[in-house]
This record gives sequence, C-alpha cells and structure tokens, in this order.
Amino acid sequence: MTCEHIGCSSNKFSMCKNHCRKYVCLEHLIEHGDIFIHDFSNLIDHLDKSTSNLTEEANNATAQIIERRQRELDRINRMYDEEQEEIRKRLTFAEAANNLLNDKQNQLTISRQRDECHVEQHDLEQLKFYAIEIKKSLVKKEEKPIRICKIEDNIRKTYVCPLTRPNVFGIKSEHNIRLDCDGSTYMKYYLTRHFEYYHRMLPTCAIRLRDAIINDQLSEETKLFSDNEIIINQDYHFDCPLTDSKNIFGARSTISTLMHIPCTKKQLTFPSMINHLRLYHKMKSDVARKIVEALKNKSLHSDLILFNKNQHLGTGSKKK
Repeated sequence: MTCEHIGCSSNKFSMCKNHCRKYVCLEHLIEHGDIFIHDFSNLIDHLDKSTSNLTEEANNATAQIIERRQRELDRINRMYDEEQEEIRKRLTFAEAANNLLNDKQNQLTISRQRDECHVEQHDLEQLKFYAIEIKKSLVKKEEKPIRICKIEDNIRKTYVCPLTRPNVFGIKSEHNIRLDCDGSTYMKYYLTRHFEYYHRMLPTCAIRLRDAIINDQLSEETKLFSDNEIIINQDYHFDCPLTDSKNIFGARSTISTLMHIPCTKKQLTFPSMINHLRLYHKMKSDVARKIVEALKNKSLHSDLILFNKNQHLGTGSKKK
C-alpha cells in the first residue's frame, strides 16, 4: 500500500497519529511531525501572548480600582471631617447661647421678685444676636444641598482608535507602526495601553495621541507627528536569546533539561518573553525573570554570566 500523502508513491510506513491520521511513508511522517510541532509551537506562542496581555490588563484594572477606591475613601473622610467640624461649632454656639439664656432668666427672675428692673438694653441686644444667629444657622442647614457621591462621566467614557489607516494625525506608513486597527473603543487608560502594545508606539507618543483624542479639539488631519519623527518603540520586539545549545549565560551541565535549544523564535514581544522562556523552554520562573531583566536593561550578551555552571535552570527533572 502506498503513502496516502498527495502525489507520493512511496510505500507506507506508519499512521500519522498527530497530524493527518493517514498512512504515510517515513519521509512524510517526519515532515508531518515537523509541521505539527511548528503549528503547536505557534499556538503556544499565540496563547502565551494572549495570556500575557490578559494578565497585564487585569493587573492594570485592579490597580485602577484600588486607586479609585482610595480616592473615594479620602473624599468621604474629608466630607465626614467637614461635617463633624461644622457640628462641633454649632454645639459650641448652642452651649454659649444656653449659658446666656440661663443668665438672663436669672436676671429676669430677680427683677420680678424684687419688683425692680435688673436687665438693660445690652442684655436685650445679646438675646437678639443669638436668636438671629440660630435662625440663620437653621436656614443655612435647610438650604444646604445634599452632596451625592457621583463618579465623573469621563472615567467611563470610551474613545475610538483612529489608527485604521495611514495619514491620521500625521502618522504615515513610513513611521512603521501598525495601522490595521479595527477601530475598537477604549477607556482613557486602556487607549494609551492600546497604542503602546498593539500599535507599538513609544509611551510619550502614545500619550500625545491619546490627549489629542480625548480633548476632542483636533481633527484627524492635524499633524501631531513630523515625517521624520521616531514614534515606534524599537525595543518592543526581541529575538529569543537562547541560541547557544552548549551554554546559557554560564550554565552548562543542566542545559539538557530545557526544551527547544537552540531557539529560532524571532521578534517576540517583550511582555511575552518571560512566558516564552517558561512555557516553551520549560525554564524556571526565577531564571526566566533574571534573563528578561538583563534583556530589559540591555546588558544581555552571549558572554554574560548569569548562572553557575552546574545550576539547574529547567522545571523538568535533571537527566542522568
């Protein structure tokens, strides 16, 4: 029986269990195995990037919620302190008025008992003063508007990403950022992140574009960026640094516990690099973080010593 791969007349060797489920020759069995591993690796990379983005977005959302909660608590505490201070002043005034009232009542009682006038005009003026002030305080209390906790509308307002085509705000194809967005909407904070992580813009340029959009004072024809201005984050993509099959930044004896060494993956996004090292190469988390930190600081080179010669880098069992 011949190989079931289209166009092949060689004798069948075995069933291709992981790819096409057909009986193929040895050559195509190996070829299909390579295709399967390639597709599987690409799927891992895609899921790795998606997971990294999801985790980052969730962490950012958590930070925003905590910050907003603290702002609201601070505002409520200020309102409480202000109300308490106002109540304290009113109680102090009421106590003073009560003391004055007792004093004047005693004067009036003595006057009646002795059939003599022991009160004067200034006593009357004092009573009038306190009566007027108390009335004003009560009226002010009734007219004071109720303060309602209200979240600002612009916190939840969303904005459309305009980078669906070239020549928007002066951004051209020559700037080399992605201009294939579907025009989705984002809140203010996430709009900036979208410019940075999807369109690969420098943070300062992303903020400049975001401000122009949320202020809604500039048209898309406004030239925010010059033709020669660098707006793409050139340090956002990196090739996997695990290219030496005999030495990983000083470690040698346990290199066999890692997978896919040397690695040929190119242009990985920086946020996904740590998961690439952990999931694709089966590297320990602390080891992966150390490599990524050196990569971030631009200190990573082939002769850099990060690990001991016999240090165990992988998550798998050490091979004997």
